[in-house]
Amino acid sequence: MIRNFPRQWKELFVYVKLSAVVYGATALATKSLAYSGVTYVTKVVFKSAKLIPTMLVGVIMDARAIKKGNTNVKKHNYTVWDYGSALLLCIGAAGFCMSPKDSSDSSEENLTTSTQGPHWMGISLLIGSVFCDAFVPNISEQLMQQGPTNTISSMTRKDSGEDLNGDEEVELKSLLASNSGPNNNNDNHATAATSKKKEGGLSSASLMVNTNSIGFALLFLSTVISSQLIPIVSFMAVHPHFLLLHLTVGCGLGTAVLAYTELIKRSGPAFAVAVATLRKVVTVVLSYIIFPKAMTITHLASSCLVLAGVAVGFAGKRRSRRQT
Repeated sequence: MIRNFPRQWKELFVYVKLSAVVYGATALATKSLAYSGVTYVTKVVFKSAKLIPTMLVGVIMDARAIKKGNTNVKKHNYTVWDYGSALLLCIGAAGFCMSPKDSSDSSEENLTTSTQGPHWMGISLLIGSVFCDAFVPNISEQLMQQGPTNTISSMTRKDSGEDLNGDEEVELKSLLASNSGPNNNNDNHATAATSKKKEGGLSSASLMVNTNSIGFALLFLSTVISSQLIPIVSFMAVHPHFLLLHLTVGCGLGTAVLAYTELIKRSGPAFAVAVATLRKVVTVVLSYIIFPKAMTITHLASSCLVLAGVAVGFAGKRRSRRQT
């Protein structure tokens, strides 16, 4: 994982952009709650609808990457069935995450909560947050598809006639010497294919280490500049149990993000976001099981929409398999 850490500014800047959109997705959504007419319900509805922007952003990013000559990109082609399934899942998840108290007390909450600006400004921040959420899995997927470029770039410089340094020349000579035997052609091809496969993709753990390291550095720098570091350290010294709580939450979030990143690598951004959307529904269902309460009409209708979305998605996949 350490050897895959970016060492050039061009490689580092990609992770800076990824850290920025991760931070923007959370910060913009939280900031929007301070504006007139934007409640937690509004935030949940917008966040639940991020599946469709993720699909649209993915199509645009794939087209741009292919246009630039990136052959490692897996182009995603979404059908009408896919968009219909995503729409039903988004609406169902948004309705399922609304509690009776949220829907009945939203107007009262708007009157009692202090606001900092007009309604359209809060909605604009939520839209920005949703599109930041849409960029995160797509940028992550492209980074994992491209993988480390050190070996590839060095071989490219060799083919183009550029001089290599001493270490690279020694490595290439030893590689040629070990493969000079007449009976090693098949082994050479197998080794080259294996090496290409290993170099063609970045692991989810490496992506997490790179992104979180850069994100931590940026957050630490902003904390120092804003003079918040000393108060945070002082608070943790007085209340050490909060440090344990933060470590526990961090371990849980780290495991969840690692699984989410691996899901992006294996199945694509849209599928990962769809699973994350269904996770909200499962959370609400578990809350009904652990803490029994009355099921509302809104929740029943939302359950039907979620099931319909899953059914439409399966129907679309069966249709595409028959056509192929």
